[in-house]
Amino acid sequence: MLLAAGAHDIAAIDAVHLDIADSDGQRDEATDAAASGFAATACIHPSQVPVVREAYRPGDEELAAARELLAAASGRDGVFTHEGRMIDAPVLRQAERVVARAARR
Repeated sequence: MLLAAGAHDIAAIDAVHLDIADSDGQRDEATDAAASGFAATACIHPSQVPVVREAYRPGDEELAAARELLAAASGRDGVFTHEGRMIDAPVLRQAERVVARAARR
């Protein structure tokens, strides 16, 4: 599903966590969904919203790395290496998404 959504530039939204009182389980599932590439996790109760938002919020190190990568890509075309990693368009799009998620704080 993630690949199909990405191929059509559609946000993939993770399913709801049905146990409203289980905020630890909600946090674990939303954190995994964010790491897997989902754009959001659906909520069925207002108490789930802050848990999901926190799960999708990038940490300071992740945000700094994304910004550094985007700065390194400035003025470059095509594939290049950065800190021993191959960097191409999908990697740059992921960095852009990290920065965009952080802006929603």
